[in-house]
Amino acid sequence: MIVGQATRIPPEGLIGMVVASRAGRDAGERYVVLADAGSDSVLVADGDRRTTDRPKRKNVKHLVVRGPAGPVGDRLRAGMDVSNEDLRSVLATPLEGS
Repeated sequence: MIVGQATRIPPEGLIGMVVASRAGRDAGERYVVLADAGSDSVLVADGDRRTTDRPKRKNVKHLVVRGPAGPVGDRLRAGMDVSNEDLRSVLATPLEGS
C-alpha cells in the first residue's frame, strides 16, 4: 500500500490513485484522481457528491495518497472514461491495511 503525502508525486503520477483530503471542509473524504489540472492541482471525484461530470479541483498538498484504484486507475491512466458507479465501488472497497 502506498500512503504518503501527494506532494512527493507529480500531479500526472497521481492519476488513478485513491486519495484522502486532509484540508478544507471535505477533510477525511476519499476520492479517485481523474486528471491533472495544471501545476500542483488535480481533479478528483467520488462518484456521489462529486461526479465525473463535476470533479473537484484539489491542490496536491491537501491530499494524502491511500493507494491505487486498481483496474479503474488503469483505465484512467489509459485515457478511458470511467463511470460514477465504478468510482463508488472502488471507494466502497477498503484498502489493504486501512
